[in-house]
Amino acid sequence: MRGFSRIIGVLVCLGSVGGMAQDTANNAEALARLNHELQETRSELADSRRQIEELRQGLEELRKQLQSDRSAASPAPSAVEPSTAAADQDPTFLAAKISELHQDKVESQSKYPVKVSGLVLFNSYVNRGNLDIQDLPNLAFPQYPGAADGSFGATLRQTLFGVSATGPKLFGAHTSAEAEIDFGGGSPTTSFGVATGIVRLRTANVSLDWMHTSLKIGQDGLFFSPLNPTSYATLLEPALSWSGNLWVWTPQIEVEHRVALNNVSNLVLQGGLLDPLTEEIPQFQRRTPTAGEATRTPAFAGRIGLDSSSARHPFSIGFGGYRAQQQYQTFPNISSWTLNEDFKVPLGNYLELSGEWYEGQAVGGLGGGIWTSVVYPEATAPYSAVHPLRSTGGWAQLKVKPAARVEINGVFGQDGNNGQDLRFFPTPFTGEGFSPLQKNRTNLVNFIYKPNAFLLFAVEYRHLFTAPASAEGASGDQLNFAAGVHF
Repeated sequence: MRGFSRIIGVLVCLGSVGGMAQDTANNAEALARLNHELQETRSELADSRRQIEELRQGLEELRKQLQSDRSAASPAPSAVEPSTAAADQDPTFLAAKISELHQDKVESQSKYPVKVSGLVLFNSYVNRGNLDIQDLPNLAFPQYPGAADGSFGATLRQTLFGVSATGPKLFGAHTSAEAEIDFGGGSPTTSFGVATGIVRLRTANVSLDWMHTSLKIGQDGLFFSPLNPTSYATLLEPALSWSGNLWVWTPQIEVEHRVALNNVSNLVLQGGLLDPLTEEIPQFQRRTPTAGEATRTPAFAGRIGLDSSSARHPFSIGFGGYRAQQQYQTFPNISSWTLNEDFKVPLGNYLELSGEWYEGQAVGGLGGGIWTSVVYPEATAPYSAVHPLRSTGGWAQLKVKPAARVEINGVFGQDGNNGQDLRFFPTPFTGEGFSPLQKNRTNLVNFIYKPNAFLLFAVEYRHLFTAPASAEGASGDQLNFAAGVHF
């Protein structure tokens, strides 16, 4: 009996020790969990402190800007300081500015500021005549039996999306990057494909900006032909791109240097190397050299201009040029070149005149020559000869701004190929197997209303006239209504 009692006592002691060990293990696990949660809390607090500090710095910059603006408006210190202090102490004002700063911040992996922007744009249109593209017509063709004499439709494929970012200083320069896409890459061959455009890269650039010099590397418009007419009916291609307006988004490296002439005017010197693209349509899922790229040499261009964009009435004028080589099959190289002029001149408080002019040869890849560089004597390859086209074109726009939110634009533009070059062969053909065009002219007028910084409404009427090299010309019209939201 005494032995049994001892056994019971030993078991009770072992149970107590086991319970204590289990409790100790549970306590250790709980302590580890608490330590982990404490570390997470400390990390979140540190991140919150950093965000608060960034908001505080941004608010301080806004305070300084507000004080500077009020000082410029009212030189007397006694009149500025009370109102500034009142604004700084107003909880509603501070909360609004903090909310604005918080809204502007977009999280990125690099932790540097990133902003998204864009334009959701709706276009509805009515066409008359036989036009080349229903929603974005550039050419008019003669009527033939069975062809529709007009059309009606709507699209949102001119909607734009963009992203921009600022980075650290590099070699004393501010760094930044931006990219923009639209839905102009064509229409998928699926059900309802006409209403679902394919995403297309428009521009993408990396920039280094010093005080007087900038370096830009990426894909962008032609810096030696910098202006475009104002239109919300033709965002997929700048207005008059087939009627004297040179443009293309091409990979390039550009350097710009600004020499200050006075407080508002600069002498602008620009130069760069470009991918010598031509008007050739690429093969499906295959990247082959264009006629310019086949020469193994880049194109180069330059521009010198006078710019006073910071003046009360902005003014600019520039002169530029472009040079490249093109190689077609086994024929000798063809020189591609342009001489360019651009201007923007204010005419009082409510009028502005702007435009561009060019003369060149074999510049279909830039939109010149009505998108044609050379002609052949046969309709199909292999060709026995090739001849470059000289062309001349330009456009002019008169902008009327009767009110801050309203503008009216009237634009005239024309592009034409040299008649002697068109008649060099008895029956000339382009590389796509159709006859080249003699002349293409576009006239348009639009009315644009922007009730605020977000909304826009526009109505545009456009008249087209296209003359082939050896046939009667044809005309067509489009009435376009646009509604959009900027964000």
